[in-house]
Amino acid sequence: MLAAVLGLTAALPVAAGPAQAASTRSTATVADRLVLEPTDRGYRGSLEVDLTYRGAEPGRATYVVTEPIPGSYENVAWGVNCYSGGELLPDGRIRVECDVPGGELSPGEQRTFTVDFQVLTTVQPYAMKAGDGELAVKVDGTEVTDERFSTRFRSTTGSLTNPVRYVQDQQPDAAVTVSGDLVMVRQPEGYFEGRLPVTVRYDSDARHGTMSIVGVNLPAGFGPPWSLECSHECVPGGEFMEGEERTFDLYFSAPPDTPIGDLGQAGVEVSATAWINGAPDSDPADNVATFSIITTEAP
Repeated sequence: MLAAVLGLTAALPVAAGPAQAASTRSTATVADRLVLEPTDRGYRGSLEVDLTYRGAEPGRATYVVTEPIPGSYENVAWGVNCYSGGELLPDGRIRVECDVPGGELSPGEQRTFTVDFQVLTTVQPYAMKAGDGELAVKVDGTEVTDERFSTRFRSTTGSLTNPVRYVQDQQPDAAVTVSGDLVMVRQPEGYFEGRLPVTVRYDSDARHGTMSIVGVNLPAGFGPPWSLECSHECVPGGEFMEGEERTFDLYFSAPPDTPIGDLGQAGVEVSATAWINGAPDSDPADNVATFSIITTEAP
């Protein structure tokens, strides 16, 4: 038995050798500069990568990207073709490993692909620069390149010269307002339901994920507020652009035994958590909006 185990152990490096040798003959090059172009929603840009696969059998490749700016790496299929939510670095940036687009590589194949980035900050009439990012390419698990790249923001006039340093906000700055009072109307099934128009604004470019909105001082029995677009206690639409406003309807429900009439004041509170050290909102005074609640038997 021991001899058999030792024989299997000795065989493992031999079996792995050809794949490693094939992958190390493969090569990849990464563009040395990421240029972020101004758009109607912040800046967008792509980093080009050229990969030549020289394995004798079909193989697979991945890339490991370290984003240059917190929240800048963009991948709509992150949950499908990346291997995790990513490693959060101390400065708020993410490092994550993802599949090279296009699936399996054929022997001798040359493939060019792009890695996309977006920065949801106000575009400027001058060029800007940020810190370096990094991108490594692996073929069959073996790294074939690991390169750093610089980052530039093109000005709205088209210039890349004389860039100033881009400094991202470290704290979120969300605000909420409401329109009118919350009128709860009894439904045919007996319970009460009401709709409240809400506007949420974000005056920061700090990295954040989904923004939450919760009820404050709601009467007993009231359920958590929800929207038709994203269910309970969330602001629809995902991450906000700096300076962006969204208006949507927030719905509330209450049980059949809720008293009829004026139930007093309640509120909603909005919050966006920064990724860096859980920084609090820079202006919490405008994170809560209040309204009166009135219940009625009929609209």
